[in-house]
Amino acid sequence: MSLAEQSRTRERFASRAGPREARVTTIFLIGKLLSRHGETLYRIRNLSSGGLMAEAHIRLAEDEAVQIELKAGGRLSGRVRWTCDGRMGVAFDTAIEVGTLLARATARTTGQQLVRAPRFAVDCPVEPGVDGRGRAGGLVNVSQGGARLQGGFEPEKGQLVNVAIPGLPERQGSVRWIRDGALGLAFAEPLAFEELGVWLVERHREA
Repeated sequence: MSLAEQSRTRERFASRAGPREARVTTIFLIGKLLSRHGETLYRIRNLSSGGLMAEAHIRLAEDEAVQIELKAGGRLSGRVRWTCDGRMGVAFDTAIEVGTLLARATARTTGQQLVRAPRFAVDCPVEPGVDGRGRAGGLVNVSQGGARLQGGFEPEKGQLVNVAIPGLPERQGSVRWIRDGALGLAFAEPLAFEELGVWLVERHREA
C-alpha cells in the first residue's frame, strides 16, 4: 500500500469518529496493550484528548475493545477505530488531559521509586549461566530492559548472568536484587521494540 493510500485509509476511518482534536506528537512512547490477544508492546505515534495512533504487532478488528497501560501505571480504555500496516487508531472511552498523561508517562520517578518500563508476565523455562555454567530456571516476567527469574541458585548482587530465553537472542544482565528464590536482572543491552513485541505475540499464539 502506497503512502497516499495509507493516508486516505486513515482519513476515511477518522471521518467516522467525528472531528479530530489537536494532536501532540509523542514518538517512541512505549506501553502495554491489553486485548483479546493478551498483553503486548505498543508504541504511541501521536496522542489527543480523544484517542491515539500506535504501532503494535497484533492484528485487531475495528471496534475491538482494548486497554492502554503506560509505564507510570493506570489504564485507558478505548476501541479500535482503524488499522493499517501495523498501525492503529484508538478512540478513548473517556477524554483525557494530554499534558497530565504525558507528564506521568515520561516521569523517571514517582515519589521515591524509579518508574519501570512495562513488564509482561510470562512462564517459560530459561537457562541462566553464571561463571560459564548453566542452571535450570524459569522466566517470570520480562521488559525491554530486564527480567525476573526464578531458580534454585543465588548469585551475588551485581554479578553478570547470561540468559538464554527461547525465541530471543541470548542476553547478559547484572543482578539488581535477590529475594525468596527469585532475582531481578537489568539487561546490558535492552531488547528492541520489534524483538520483544513479536516474541510476546508468538508466545500468546503458542499458549
